[in-house]
Amino acid sequence: MTSESSPPFPRDNHGFGLLHEEVAMSLEQGLIRLGEALSLVFGEAATHAALRALLSDAWNEDHKQQLLEVFDRVGWRDFLEEQFGKSIDTIELTKIWRDGAEYAGQGLSTDSFLEERVSLKAREDRVQSLMARGEIALSCASSLVGDSHLYIWKGVAARAALDFGKPVSLEGLRLLSGVTPAAIRNAISIGELHPDASAEVTVEEARAWLARRREFYPSRWKILKDAQWPFDPDAAAEPDDTGMIRVPQDVEGTPFLPQHVVRSARGGTGLSVTIGAKGAEQQHKDFYEALRALTKMEVARWRRRNSVGNWGIVRARGAWVAVSKAEIDQQLAEMRAEAV
Repeated sequence: MTSESSPPFPRDNHGFGLLHEEVAMSLEQGLIRLGEALSLVFGEAATHAALRALLSDAWNEDHKQQLLEVFDRVGWRDFLEEQFGKSIDTIELTKIWRDGAEYAGQGLSTDSFLEERVSLKAREDRVQSLMARGEIALSCASSLVGDSHLYIWKGVAARAALDFGKPVSLEGLRLLSGVTPAAIRNAISIGELHPDASAEVTVEEARAWLARRREFYPSRWKILKDAQWPFDPDAAAEPDDTGMIRVPQDVEGTPFLPQHVVRSARGGTGLSVTIGAKGAEQQHKDFYEALRALTKMEVARWRRRNSVGNWGIVRARGAWVAVSKAEIDQQLAEMRAEAV
């Protein structure tokens, strides 16, 4: 089982950014440790040459000669301590860790958002490449960034097992679901999970169990219309370049759309949207105002009409999904016309 202290994967773009910065900062100390180890075994001159070659390969040609002169003058130790975040771009060097976290946490295919058109096969190829690099990272990445971020690659392995039909470890289930190890043990004791001697469950059982976990994100790379951006709450109600915005969905997969959540205002004209937990409901006359308010909630909740016309409170589950703003505006226009 994984450590009680292993954090859940971020839920939004800001969280992924903070995690990326943590890994980048860990790399700074990791490179110094690497230098000291190399120096111990191979000597100062060989270590200087090795780090000089590694770092210069990432430098812009316009500044490479100047930086090499500084490196040679101050030595590798002083250069590392002085140049992190300057000539040594640790954010760029550790991008693979962010890619791993985005895939493990939300099933995102790295860099797919950079292309206007991308096939499902292309996304799968990216995922497969990340899986292969993750296997390497599990065996040796801690030597550079420490053990505290190994959970990212364990999450990648668990997500890959789920996506490609292989048994999933109990530790992987914990990471993908965001629950505590105690919750996993309880699921075993009450017969929800049946691990084998290797502490793994079948992919079918893993999928069924995760489907009932509120914090689990089904893999988004399989949805071609999903732009693959991590959710950004500050831009949820603003359309992207393709006219799409993000809305939450409930446990049944019903998205927060006017046709499900908007009704005639009580005691007056116009429309109304109700959000919030029972006893703390908020009434909004504007759909987009209600959507922005949902992004501020730790757990987004709202009232919606079910299939038989009854209104009840539901809560968000998994990733916010992309929908057309034009479609939302059309639904709102039709409902306003009916309310007149």
